[in-house]
Amino acid sequence: MNPVKSMKSKIRTPVLLLIVGFAFITLLLFNVAMRIYVDNNAKNELQSVSKTMETVVKKELTGNLRNYTPNNLKTAFTRLFKALHTSKLAANTEMLLYSRRQELLYPQGETDSFVNQQLIDKIAEQLPSMKEKKVYTIRAGNAKYFFLSYPLTNFTGDHPTIVFVAQAGESNALIRMMNLILICVMLLGVAFAALLANQLSARIAKPVAELCDLTKKIGKGEFSTSSQSASDILELGLLHQSINEMSARLEANDKSQKTFLQNASHELRTPLMSIQGYAEGIQSGVLPDVKHAAEVINSESKRLNTLVEELLTLSRIESQTYVRELTVINLCDVLKEYTQRLGGFVSKLQRQLTLTLSDTPVLVLADDALLSQAVMNIASNCLRYAKTTANISLLQSKTDVVIRITDDGTGIPEADLPHIFERFYKGTGGNFGLGLAIAKSAVEFMNGNVRAYNTESGAVFEIALPVQSE
Repeated sequence: MNPVKSMKSKIRTPVLLLIVGFAFITLLLFNVAMRIYVDNNAKNELQSVSKTMETVVKKELTGNLRNYTPNNLKTAFTRLFKALHTSKLAANTEMLLYSRRQELLYPQGETDSFVNQQLIDKIAEQLPSMKEKKVYTIRAGNAKYFFLSYPLTNFTGDHPTIVFVAQAGESNALIRMMNLILICVMLLGVAFAALLANQLSARIAKPVAELCDLTKKIGKGEFSTSSQSASDILELGLLHQSINEMSARLEANDKSQKTFLQNASHELRTPLMSIQGYAEGIQSGVLPDVKHAAEVINSESKRLNTLVEELLTLSRIESQTYVRELTVINLCDVLKEYTQRLGGFVSKLQRQLTLTLSDTPVLVLADDALLSQAVMNIASNCLRYAKTTANISLLQSKTDVVIRITDDGTGIPEADLPHIFERFYKGTGGNFGLGLAIAKSAVEFMNGNVRAYNTESGAVFEIALPVQSE
């Protein structure tokens, strides 16, 4: 299991590793590129020296090598060395003369150059396999050298070979100096990046820690405790805003739940107290009219049962435990059925309920039980407040179908209009305050929406559902 690290560490560590790794790779690639460049430059310089000295060598060394005495050979090579060292290209180049048997003919003894015996022996070993004027690389001790051979073909008899040798020491010193400068620059860059990464991680970690404290307070029920200053990081600012909105919704929901429990307790207590009172009166014999008492108990029991059923329906819908069975429904058929179910209620109130339907089928995807409850609850409400008539009609567009339910009453009071779909909100003459809340939850559960407004002729309720093609 990986150890848990702080956000600051999680941000800072990868950034530092990335910068250090990038610096190391840059240094490595620089060294490789510089080494290749310097080596190629040294080889090209050595070949240029060879071409420059070729004419001079042919002029100074001619004939047969056996005819040269040591003094003559020394004199000739002295002139060659002088010509070589006066050349601008040969500042770091030496010249060696080998016999056909790979014996060093010149120079002999100690010299002031970088040439040593180990280098002389290693060059002699490779001479037989060397190609003319091709640059080779050799290491002697801790130093690296470049050399090429130039056979003296104008000699008769013996064919000696001149070897031009260049030391890579100066280029190595240059690379080391540039490495030192580059390392210093990179260390300064890493230090600056570490400081920047630390500040950046702190800027992110601090508001996140504050948000964590805020969510803990929300978890404890302290919903209005957001004191965090706005962050200049877009995502953190949006997260803070979302948490504030969530806190506001949770606070509203918490108040709603408490209000719901209070109202539900009150609504349940009223019929229960009535039932208990009449039952105790019958038991003690203080009520002479037992039949009337039984009628009241029966009526209150039905009222209590209706309230419990509505509470259960609303709870199942809002808790998403209601098993939704959406099927294609022809509204023209089901609205006729719902109207027939309301016939007894219409007769009791001495109102009229009319239907305005189209001749062609109007199809929607809905749950019949929820739709019937929504339409009948709203229609019952309209019938209760209508003067004489309520009407149910259908309006259809390309995207949705609207069930419009109207009445010819005085309309919904403006003070009540924003609250009529809230649970237990009762206007004048209302029952439990659950009918319209259930209608709203049921319609939204079927991916629709419901609204209410007033016109000059009365109240209007509209249930909008997505249209279903055949």
